[in-house]
Formats: sequence, C-alpha cells, structure tokens
Amino acid sequence: MEEQTLMDYFHFDETDLNLNRNGQLSEKQKTRLTAELNSNSKGRTRFAYFMFFLALIGVAIAVGVWFIPDSGLGMRIGFGIGFGVVWPALYGLVGFAFIPTPAYMELGLASQNGRVNIVKAVAQNTQTHTQSVRYDLYVGGRRFLVEAGVGAVLIQGDEYNVYYLKNSNRIVSAEFVSRGK
Repeated sequence: MEEQTLMDYFHFDETDLNLNRNGQLSEKQKTRLTAELNSNSKGRTRFAYFMFFLALIGVAIAVGVWFIPDSGLGMRIGFGIGFGVVWPALYGLVGFAFIPTPAYMELGLASQNGRVNIVKAVAQNTQTHTQSVRYDLYVGGRRFLVEAGVGAVLIQGDEYNVYYLKNSNRIVSAEFVSRGK
C-alpha cells in the first residue's frame, strides 16, 4: 500500500525503481524528465530574456535623456549613471542568474538515505498582509523543495531511500526502509 502511494506520487513503477537502485533511469523516466526539464528551462530562459529587455530599456532612457534639450548636465549624468549603469547591471544580473546551465539538463541520478523531516517555512509580508508557504523535505541532511501533499506520502521520522536528479534536485523515486522510533 505504502509503496503504491510512493509510486503514484512520484510517477514511477517497480521497473523504474529497480533501475534507480542501480544508478540508472528507465527510458520512460528519461523521456518524462527531459520534457519537464525542457519546459522549466524554456520558462527560465524567457524570464532571463525579459530581464535583459528591461535592462535595455534603462539604457534607452539614459541615452534619451541626453537628447532632451532642456535637461541639465546634472540630470544627464544622474540618469546616465542610474538608468545607464545601475539599472542594466541589476536587471542583467537577475537575467544571468535565471539562464539555465547545461548541467541543469543532465539526467545524472543520485540517491540519499535517511529519516524524513518535513519543514513548513512561512514568510509573512507585513506590507501586503500576505503569506507565502514553502515546504522543505530533508532526507538524511539533503534538502528538497516539495509540495504540501508530500506529508501524506512520506511519513515524518520514517527512513527512506530517495533517488533524485543530481543537478536539479528533482525526486524521481523513493522507497520505504523502516519506521521511525
């Protein structure tokens, strides 16, 4: 029963798990994970290009101020530094941070054994009076970002073997080892 719940939640079967135990992914897993990683990669790349576009807008504003006849030298220099240097640097750095590395797309498999600890992290924004909630799954000291429903699948304190992609930390399968004390 518990094994089937794990299989349904993480989308794997017994054949996949046997290959994962040997450090390999099944062809079915490779196909599914490549499609998911490609989709995530495209979204990250689009966001990076959007940040680069915003950086260019700053440069255009800085250059445009120089062509306004009534703008003084102080305004030109201020806009040149603010929109021509600082603005593009900030947005450009954010853009570069979101460009996926080639390693992100690699399908290298790793495993982690340990007791499960699920932590709910809540961030409160006092200005907008909103909360953001994140769930962290710790298995033997390794952290995975997970959805809220993982608590119904992996039991707090129980020991599991978790198989995941090395570079993206995406869990591909898991197996129950023993009950917590």
